[in-house]
Amino acid sequence: MLGRVQHASRKRIGVIGGSGPDAGIDLVQKVIRANRAFLGPKAGDKDAPIITLMNIPKVGGPHGAWDLIKGSEGYDSLLNGLKEATRSIATVSDYFCIACNTLHKNQSEIEKFLAEEKIDCKFVSIVDSVSQHCEKNKITSLVVMGSKMTTDVKETSPYAPLSKSVELPVLSEELRDRQQKALEMIKAKGAENKEVQEYFQATLDSFDATNVLLGCTEFPLMKVKTEKVLIDPTQLLADRLLALSWGYSDGNLPENC
Repeated sequence: MLGRVQHASRKRIGVIGGSGPDAGIDLVQKVIRANRAFLGPKAGDKDAPIITLMNIPKVGGPHGAWDLIKGSEGYDSLLNGLKEATRSIATVSDYFCIACNTLHKNQSEIEKFLAEEKIDCKFVSIVDSVSQHCEKNKITSLVVMGSKMTTDVKETSPYAPLSKSVELPVLSEELRDRQQKALEMIKAKGAENKEVQEYFQATLDSFDATNVLLGCTEFPLMKVKTEKVLIDPTQLLADRLLALSWGYSDGNLPENC
């Protein structure tokens, strides 16, 4: 593909990180690896993506009803932080994303802000990327792992709208609490910590499912053994960002390239 892409018209990618900081780095690395796989072994430094990561601690988690529900104590502060981050990242990118599933609860507010401020930069959604993946691969049932809010698939989850086309089984309160604790442990101790690894593995093993969405950007950082089909939204987002950066307006890289 190296000879078929247009370097002169290559678009800039922006990543808002900080929730958590490891997740932003992971997303950038996935974009770079996807680009290398797409262009082939002859690609060099000058063929890499134009990508900027802004790590914004102000938008860091953990998140929940206390800062993502309108009227909650932390809502205005978090939303203002996201708006500030959006304004900053838009100065150095044509397409940008947020490296956090739960923060997509504010997707409509971000898109509204872009329109009101007439900011000429497009927001690329991790939730929309998952929806497209499910449609393309005819996935009809999907267990969503993630924060307490993200796993509330009937109401507050940013993935709740997906239930119109995909069955989203409801997990028990105990299991949802366990996943919230897992992500907090990863943030505090790191994905390589043995205690964290064992806790996350046990959590993944504790329920039955065929397809599992790793709906917290910390979760794909974990190394696990399972026969479940694990879907990494961060990778789907990385692929979509890369496709858009090379001018594929539908967000899909050409197959059999």
